[in-house]
Amino acid sequence: MINKKTLLSLGILFTIVFAACKKTDNGPVLTPQEKALTNKIWQLQSLTVPQVNDPTKDSSITTSCADSALMAFDIFNNFQLADATKHCDSSIVPYDKGIWQLSSDNDSLVLKGKRTFVWKIEKLQDTILKATFRDSISPDKNWLKTITFK
Repeated sequence: MINKKTLLSLGILFTIVFAACKKTDNGPVLTPQEKALTNKIWQLQSLTVPQVNDPTKDSSITTSCADSALMAFDIFNNFQLADATKHCDSSIVPYDKGIWQLSSDNDSLVLKGKRTFVWKIEKLQDTILKATFRDSISPDKNWLKTITFK
């Protein structure tokens, strides 16, 4: 026959096991778009500008060293667009690190680092991030760039 001490011991044991199995959430609650951004490290696929003689078509401005550019977003709103070679031209690809934020309607991604960029999101899924943004290093050099990561 089971006595009171045995029942009490089993009750405490089950309580400890149940409490140990309980899931804890240590991070923020993410929207589906934020999950898509933070679930992987993105590799630069292309960086284009409209062609001068036919603005309806794009022209690649990606250099060979930019092919190894990686972008990471974390759940605490930090980002880094890094040059793995450390020798690539940063005037073409805006290498930087800082904080990121999605707009309230999830159609723009704000990147605040040494410079602030607002990327208009064209496509954001688990496997692709495509956006357009204005990049200007001087008033006479203002480009509309399209950047794609996979």
